[in-house]
Amino acid sequence: MKNSLLLIIFLISSIFTAPAYSKQLDSLLHVLDNAIQDKDIYTAKKESSIDSLKTRLHSSSDVKDQIAITKDICLHYIVFMTDSALLYTRKLEKYALQANDYEEYIDSELFRVRILKTMGLLKESTDILNSVDTLRISDDLKTFYLYTKLSVYNLLIKTSENNDEKKKYETITTSLRNRLVSGEVLSPMDYIYVNTERLIQQEKQYDQALKDLHEAYADLDPEEREAAILAYSIAKVYEEKGEMDTAIEYLVRSAIADIKSGVKEYMSLRRLAAVVFEKGDINRAYSYMKCAMQDAIFYNARLRTLESSEMFNFIDKTYQKKEEQRQILLLTILIVILVLLAFIFFTLLYVYKQKRKLSITKDELSRSNKLLTESNQGLADSNILKEEYIGLYIGLFSDYLSKIEQFRLKAHKIAKTQGEEALMKFIDLSLDPKDNLEEFYKNFDETILRLFPNFVEEINKLLLKEERISFKVNSNLTPDLRIFALIRLGITDSIKIAYFLRYSVSTIYNYRTKMRNKAAGNRDEFEGLVMKIGIDKNIT
Repeated sequence: MKNSLLLIIFLISSIFTAPAYSKQLDSLLHVLDNAIQDKDIYTAKKESSIDSLKTRLHSSSDVKDQIAITKDICLHYIVFMTDSALLYTRKLEKYALQANDYEEYIDSELFRVRILKTMGLLKESTDILNSVDTLRISDDLKTFYLYTKLSVYNLLIKTSENNDEKKKYETITTSLRNRLVSGEVLSPMDYIYVNTERLIQQEKQYDQALKDLHEAYADLDPEEREAAILAYSIAKVYEEKGEMDTAIEYLVRSAIADIKSGVKEYMSLRRLAAVVFEKGDINRAYSYMKCAMQDAIFYNARLRTLESSEMFNFIDKTYQKKEEQRQILLLTILIVILVLLAFIFFTLLYVYKQKRKLSITKDELSRSNKLLTESNQGLADSNILKEEYIGLYIGLFSDYLSKIEQFRLKAHKIAKTQGEEALMKFIDLSLDPKDNLEEFYKNFDETILRLFPNFVEEINKLLLKEERISFKVNSNLTPDLRIFALIRLGITDSIKIAYFLRYSVSTIYNYRTKMRNKAAGNRDEFEGLVMKIGIDKNIT
């Protein structure tokens, strides 16, 4: 039983125990978990913002205003829904052609490239980039062009399986970074992205990259989209340095900002799912990857979906296996609990039966002790009676010895001095049975009343009220009382009783019959109860 409990504890700890996080990271993870649960709320806010822009666009008739509003809509849709984003880049292209503005037209094409690359359509993206006449656009737009081209070629490096192609793309990206950071046309945030990428990829200056990224991150609202991108960049640097705990923290921060910004195109949550999975937090890994997959499908990003699907399938299989283990564990626990309950039930049943047997034994012992006590008391009373009998017998015997001795001495004296005739006369007078019987009965009555002080009262208890015997203190016993006194002493033979009392046997029989007929209880038990007087305290 003890081994079963230890096995259950081990299984529970192995399946349900989550990996240990720092207090701060654990708090951030709970914020992210709650944000994912409220994801629909943030999505609704995003859609509401887009709807407001659409309303403005429909109410506007100025082409320049229409271009500006459509760009804002494109910026929202680029990270939210690809189909709608492509639709509005075509609108942007239409407005640019209406305005006969080549730069706005190229801007709309670059917007389209940004969408196509996230969809995995890299050839289409490079075809558009190669078609742009960079001599006809301004420096600002050229910077945007180079920045867009850099993002496309970074993806080509990741997706290329040919080493020679990878090296070619790496050379192009290095050149593009150097051109971008050497100019003065990049926005401060774009400069941070490109320069830190240069510091990491080309110069391996991780500390300087972190310094620049942290300074920029400190100036932002941690829940806005730009903060999400910066936090993801910081996490990547910490991963390169091997500081995974800090990397996880910034992946979480980035994921929180992505979710609360209502965007559907992101990388932080997907990467976070893989990292926590490696740490053994399968439940969170499954939840995060499921969320990332749902958003990738909603966004309709083929590249992101492909990136997520393989990892999700692996995590899903592991999660399902864990669920199976959990079900097996729950079933095992249930079986063990049922066995324990059965064991407890039969143990209690056994204890109850033993307790009942003990109670019965206790009652039997109590009754035995009571009987033994009563028996001992009876023996003690019997011993007292025996002692009384002996004492009385010795006393009477001593009296008779004294009388015989006196009689002998006096008879000798008369025989010597007065002759035979005087001796015979003395004998007749001294040995008169009548006088001796009266004295004997008197002694007998006194002895009975001394041995059994309540003898008459106890006899009356056995008789009907109207048949009870009147008896005065210091008076002699009646014939019927003497008969039953002898019965109390154990003399039950009517012949012996008749000889003792000098009555006929028929007289004794009549006395006994009359007394039995006067009994208050069972007449057949009357004499037996008389024999218990002075011993049994409950003879009535």
